Amino acid sequence: MEKMNDKLQNTAKELLENKEVNLIIGFTKGSNPLRMRSVFITDPNDVSKLSFNAHCVQDLAVFLKKPEVKKFGKIGLVVKGCDEKAVNTLIQEYQLSRDNIKIIGVECRGAVKQNLADKGEDSVKQSTVYDKCLVCEVHTPLLYDYLVESDEPAFEINGDIKPYAKIEELDAMSVEDRNMFWQKEFEKCIKCYACRQACPLCYCTRCIVEKNTPQWIETNIEETGNAQWNMIRAYHLSGRCIGCGECERACPVNIPLMLVNEKMARDVFEKFGYKSGVDINAKPVFGTFDANDFNEFIK
Repeated sequence: MEKMNDKLQNTAKELLENKEVNLIIGFTKGSNPLRMRSVFITDPNDVSKLSFNAHCVQDLAVFLKKPEVKKFGKIGLVVKGCDEKAVNTLIQEYQLSRDNIKIIGVECRGAVKQNLADKGEDSVKQSTVYDKCLVCEVHTPLLYDYLVESDEPAFEINGDIKPYAKIEELDAMSVEDRNMFWQKEFEKCIKCYACRQACPLCYCTRCIVEKNTPQWIETNIEETGNAQWNMIRAYHLSGRCIGCGECERACPVNIPLMLVNEKMARDVFEKFGYKSGVDINAKPVFGTFDANDFNEFIK
């Protein structure tokens, strides 16, 4: 059977040689072999750089919104299941044309936490992967032009482990205690906007934090402005966040941003039965109206 990386490289080479795409975006090994990074390939002779393993955590769909990438026209993109959901959402929101992208889907068994990669951890098991991988329902992308099957067996998930269990804990708190928790977390924010830059769905040409007539968000690094920024961004991703977790991974001060995003995603599913990025033919939840939608908040 053709090995995973061989098939990935052969697929990319064929696409470039046949001029079906002008650019391939994928993963390659970094200076630390267990740290994978993004790679941009235009020459068929360079496809040997492409690789995929359990350390490919980044959501490569983030590059699709970049002008430097768009100029290539037709693009080949290596996607995991969570990346595919980002691609679906970008297409749904008319930010990307399906005709201009060739999707190379790769089966992903879970991404090993990078701090463990630095310690030499190379095996995929429940204790090593990100919480997002434990709740992932699309380890095999549903939308693809080519599919590269994994060489690794799926790892078993212990039903007693509850990813994002902190959400239930926060829900059980009083409003005051919950506010105190988030005040403590948000006061760490240094407004570097790494969360925004890492997010494949933060693509506004001009972000709300850059608008000053009027000044929507306090620019100082202080309690009010920090809370405004983090909560407004969460609301802007409500019904859109695909759970890739890149915002939280990019945060230099370790704010648990996925607690907010996952909570919003759960509420949207509970109220409207909608999961973002799963069905490319579905209309965005807040872009449609249904008389049967949840409306108990209307007084």
